[in-house]
Amino acid sequence: MRIKLASVVCAVLIGAPLAACEAKPAESAAAAAAAATPAQAEGAEAFVRELYASYHDDPNVQSGRTDAVWSARTKALWDENFEAAQGVGYLGADPICACQDWLKLQVTSLVVTRTGPDSADAAVVFVNGEPPETVRQTLKLVREDGGWAVDDIVWGAGHMLAGEPNMVEGLIASTAEIKAMPEEDQ
Repeated sequence: MRIKLASVVCAVLIGAPLAACEAKPAESAAAAAAAATPAQAEGAEAFVRELYASYHDDPNVQSGRTDAVWSARTKALWDENFEAAQGVGYLGADPICACQDWLKLQVTSLVVTRTGPDSADAAVVFVNGEPPETVRQTLKLVREDGGWAVDDIVWGAGHMLAGEPNMVEGLIASTAEIKAMPEEDQ
């Protein structure tokens, strides 16, 4: 029985890669794209739309992001930076809306691209304020615990940090800089 089972396992392990090699590349790519698109990409898009929809102008309803939107990795980096700075730290503004305050914040363009089975990039263009200012940024998303979370942000045109390193790199550099300071300067 063990020999038969081992033979079946070997046949599957050897046969599957060989069968994949026989498939036409265009068919494989098309099949993979079709299989990858449905629920995961839609879930990521819904997550981002809901995230930005939370920035509303109704003063009677709590709005804006919460710490629950960050991946475990990024939340740990934020916490480390906050602790090192003994307060605000790296950013003095909300990185999701690129603002401290918002007015008439509205997403004008959103394109979600799957980058892996549990990751996606959300290229977001939104306007905020009076007069409206256009901001572009890319949210790097990861699926954790059955839901989507923001793992990083790449700053784009119109963002106060456009041209600077992405958010995670900025957090890491800020924390290292703060920790390297003499105690009395912190």
